[in-house]
Formats: sequence, structure tokens, C-alpha cells
Amino acid sequence: MFFGSFANVCIRRIPYGNSIVKPPSHCPKCLIPIRWLDNIPIFSYIFLKGRCRICRNPISFQYPLVEFITGLFFLFSYCRFGITPMLAVSLALGLILIIISFIDFNLRVIPDTLSVSLFLAGVILSPLNDIVNRSFKFSLLGVLLGGLSIYLIAFIGEKIYKKEVIGGGDIKLLAAGGSFIGINIVYAFLIACFLGSFFGILFILLKKRKYSDFIPFGPYIAAGILLILFFRDIFTSILSFLIL
Repeated sequence: MFFGSFANVCIRRIPYGNSIVKPPSHCPKCLIPIRWLDNIPIFSYIFLKGRCRICRNPISFQYPLVEFITGLFFLFSYCRFGITPMLAVSLALGLILIIISFIDFNLRVIPDTLSVSLFLAGVILSPLNDIVNRSFKFSLLGVLLGGLSIYLIAFIGEKIYKKEVIGGGDIKLLAAGGSFIGINIVYAFLIACFLGSFFGILFILLKKRKYSDFIPFGPYIAAGILLILFFRDIFTSILSFLIL
């Protein structure tokens, strides 16, 4: 959960080009530094009843939500991979994708800094990564396939529909994600398209969004990548059957 606190700092500061080191954690309203006792993930939020101890302004529920999701993801990764090299791969990938997802959901943007960080982490960890056969070459192949193929789809879609169908940030995210899951990035993209379409239609039917509203695609790409990470054999078999 402490990694969740770090994720919150990144989510709040990276999009604005602020340092994630200085200044120390502080209330976004009164700007007073948060004491260590008030900075314990989830528990401090509950104890303070969701308000700053000093100014009593509400604290966004996003903070404990990110901490909970990050902690749950780390636990699931441990249960899935145990103490193996793949655990390090999963934790690095998941932490960066959680940060990207919340930033994209909130601001409709995926910072290049995070896409580059994801790419570098994937390439550096490729010797530990079973999905790319512990191969630097297969990691880079995933980057090329994720970037070039999706860019081609985006280019053709833009010509047909006369508008942007896939954002540049999404293309960079898919390319970077390919460094972790190799050529399986194509399956992750298909999963993302299905999830995006399903929830997009659902939100429209529930009148939470309009048909013309922009829907951030980053969280769905992240979900697709992680589903391939954890359940590659299942999803690749299903998608291969549907495609054929």
C-alpha cells in the first residue's frame, strides 16, 4: 500500500511537470506538510474521516482507492508468480500502468515521461520476463509491433472517419506495453477495444456519457496488457479462435 502512496504522488505531480521528491507530501488545500501519522495508506484516510487534520477540507477518495488497488495488485501478483523474477516484472508493469490509468482518466492525457519509463522498464527487465522468452529481441519486437501496427490502424481510421480514432499517447502506451508482453500486445489491443466499446456503450445507456464524449482509452489498454500478463494462454486461445 505504501507503493500506492507513491503512485498518488506521481498521479498528482507528473502531469504538471512537478518533482515527485520535493516538496514532501502536503494537503493540496492548505499546503501544510502531512505528518507521518496522517500518511499511513488507507488507515489515515479512515481515521481522519476523509478530511485534512488542519484545514478540514475533504481529501479526494482517489487517494485510498489508488492505495487499495495498488496493494491488491501487488498481492495478486505475489499469488500468481510467487517469489520469482516474474514478480518483479509484474510489479513494475502494474505500478506504472496504475499511474498512467488514473492520469488519463482524470486529465485525458498520457505523459510521455511515463510511456518512456514503461518502455525502459520493459526492456531492462526483459531478461527476467518469461512472456518475451527472457529475450531483449522479443521485447523490442513487441515495441515495434505495438507501435507501428497500431499507428497504421489509427492512420487508416483517421482517413475513413475524418477524425482521430486513436490518440498519440495511446499509441505510445501500446508500444511501451509491447516491451513487457512482446507480440501479445496485439491481443491486449483487441481486449482494450472490447472493454472500451462495452463500457462506452454501457455509460451511454446509463446516460453517464454522451455518444460524442471523449472516452480515455489508456485504462482499457492497461487492463488489456495486465490480463495478458496474468492470463495469457486463456485470452490468446479465445481471441485466436474468434479471429479465425
